[in-house]
Amino acid sequence: MALQKVVNVCLFVLTMAVGTLGSGHHFDVTEYSASPKGSFDSNKMAFLDAWQAMCGFNGNATLIVPTGTFQVAPLIFAGPCKPGQHKLKFLGTLVAPSDWDKEHEAWIEFRELNDIVIEGGGVLDGQGANAWSQKKKNMPISVHFMKVNKGRITNLSIKDSKGFHIAIHQSDNVVIRAITITAPFDSPNTDGIHISGSSHVRITGLTIGTGDDCVSIGPGSYNITVANVHCGPGHGISIGSLGKYQDEDNVAHIKVKNCTIAGTTNGLRIKTWPGSTASEAFNITFENIKLDNVSRPIIIDQDYCPNNQCNPNEPSRVKLYDIIFKHIQGTSNTQDAVTLKCSKLVPCRDVRLIDINLKPLFSSLVHSIDSFCSNVLGLALGIQKPNPCLQH
Repeated sequence: MALQKVVNVCLFVLTMAVGTLGSGHHFDVTEYSASPKGSFDSNKMAFLDAWQAMCGFNGNATLIVPTGTFQVAPLIFAGPCKPGQHKLKFLGTLVAPSDWDKEHEAWIEFRELNDIVIEGGGVLDGQGANAWSQKKKNMPISVHFMKVNKGRITNLSIKDSKGFHIAIHQSDNVVIRAITITAPFDSPNTDGIHISGSSHVRITGLTIGTGDDCVSIGPGSYNITVANVHCGPGHGISIGSLGKYQDEDNVAHIKVKNCTIAGTTNGLRIKTWPGSTASEAFNITFENIKLDNVSRPIIIDQDYCPNNQCNPNEPSRVKLYDIIFKHIQGTSNTQDAVTLKCSKLVPCRDVRLIDINLKPLFSSLVHSIDSFCSNVLGLALGIQKPNPCLQH
């Protein structure tokens, strides 16, 4: 009887082990021939083979990239997959080809997926230096979510992207948490995170320092929250640019809160193009923001026209309203601390400044900081430094 019990226990343990290891829950890319010694293309094929196996598994599954450095050519992890949550656990370092610079493409793209998680503590190195010297627009994105529903990116380091580090497009219910994003302060168009055509996106607990916007929120973005982000260097946190293209969708229900912005060329910014087609951006709140050594801490710019790519004589048709800047404090290294430059065709309205406490970075500045307003209606409440220029 005792022997039979021992046999039964052993059979149970063996069955559990087979169920755990043999059921295919985990797909290690090295078991599909990926190797730190592999080429860009051979590792790409191994990663995609592992992905296909995981995607075809019915149930929760994890693709694992173990420790080590893997060079890998551009990847598209495409769905739809079998039901279940699919994770990619990056434990090692992935390196992009340094000489790959095709515009409007992505290095690692997740497309048409439901319930996808990217995590693991690894590093994604975009090898962007060669691309930056070309100074082209729309260089490859490092991580791209396209038509993803219920996605999460957490606990990764993403560096030196050729273009945007992360882009979220036509996606819903996405969380980006505990990510570090870095690139040199002079690397062009290397936004930390860009969002467009997406809803219910939450960005929290990130450290971002690049050569462009830490976070940029583009057309068609709804219900976006940016919280507890440390931004700098870079161009600050931006809504826009908006109005550059025909028939853009509206932007609404945006909240940026509890962030620190340091050493950036802008702080909190809304930017729209002159001569745009009609659209709207509304219900936008910037709250509890600390600014340190920032140029133009608060700015609405409806004459945004970099590199003279527009007709500055045509006013912007993007209607801005219900905009709140609340509990904003810190230091400005420029005289123009608050700039609200709105469209003469569709003036900004219902803009509220609540408890704004900005000081000049250097006490020796000849001129104190000030405010500038044009074509804007709103209200200033509480502490106001510099003196407000809003008209009721």
